[in-house]
Amino acid sequence: MNRREFILYALSIIFATVWELVLAYNGRAIIEYYVDWVVVSESPPISWSKYSPSLEFVLLVLLPALVLFGLYLWFRESALKKSALSISLPILSVIIACFKTTGPGVLLVLIVVSAVVGGVVGKDKWEKAILGIAGFLSGFMVAMIIMGGLSAR
Repeated sequence: MNRREFILYALSIIFATVWELVLAYNGRAIIEYYVDWVVVSESPPISWSKYSPSLEFVLLVLLPALVLFGLYLWFRESALKKSALSISLPILSVIIACFKTTGPGVLLVLIVVSAVVGGVVGKDKWEKAILGIAGFLSGFMVAMIIMGGLSAR
């Protein structure tokens, strides 16, 4: 991994993490915007699997990966494609896992998917580690946004 690739990976991690932190910070303002709620009664939710994410929420949390993929299409830099994959797949796995399981299963799915994506997409050990960290940080922030939104209801 050369210096240019390292800078691209570092900037993609910073961009994705800052975007997810902005979403988490503004979570109360956009709580209806990222989860479709079906209110059956006034009781607290028993199972989170009854809820589903809205398309707007999925697009908002995948925005860093979509931007990186768009930059890859424009500049044809493989580091951008690898970063987009390492961010998008853990986020999608967290979205699916949060609404289908409860408890520590979400974190386990996130760790496994981040490690596998980093291991498959990266070519040397440092690139694999950086890509795994990028996916884990973004996925962890999305998991916190979803769990915070579900527990606030």
